[in-house]
Amino acid sequence: MAVNDALRGEGCFKACTAGIAAAKSRGFAVSLIYTVSQANIDYLDAMPALLDRLGVDHFFIQVIGVRGQWTDDADRRETLAQVDRQTWLTVVPQVAEKVARRGIPTTFPKVFLTPEENFECAGRVADNYFIFPNGRVYRCPLCEDYALHSFEIRDDQLVAAPRINEADLFPLTIPEGCVMNRIIQPRNLAALETGKPTYRIACCMLKELVTP
Repeated sequence: MAVNDALRGEGCFKACTAGIAAAKSRGFAVSLIYTVSQANIDYLDAMPALLDRLGVDHFFIQVIGVRGQWTDDADRRETLAQVDRQTWLTVVPQVAEKVARRGIPTTFPKVFLTPEENFECAGRVADNYFIFPNGRVYRCPLCEDYALHSFEIRDDQLVAAPRINEADLFPLTIPEGCVMNRIIQPRNLAALETGKPTYRIACCMLKELVTP
């Protein structure tokens, strides 16, 4: 409670857990998302028991993005910083396994590719699109807040949008891997003396699912 309320606001933990209990009592399936940062990574291991007690049906772990006004505040920027690559790989998959052993499917982003793994962008290899009710269609979530979509839906057809759009602004193949994760994971990128990345960041759509 103390950790959550310090990040989300006083009374938030109580309100959220009460809402989960109310939803479960009415027969709803409930999922819960845990946004990992330096401020709460040490408490992620406490989640399996809490999720079990609350009766949560699906658990999601996600990485914090370096965006928003808090990045201008030095103290908060350090507190809410992303965890480093080694910490993520050491903690997150293990907690996901513990949660799954309690019968709760757990999903978390891949984030870091091993040297042997190929980078594949969902927008390029899986025809993965972000479709909005107003007809805008994006290949990457990076520009979804702006009218820079690559495609539009017109007369039930997917057609190319007029320039300038996201396809003109950035490629979906960069040395670091995912364009979106390149921006939200800046502190977790490392390079050799030649400038070549020592490892790549996975597509932001690539998730790991651990089942019971």
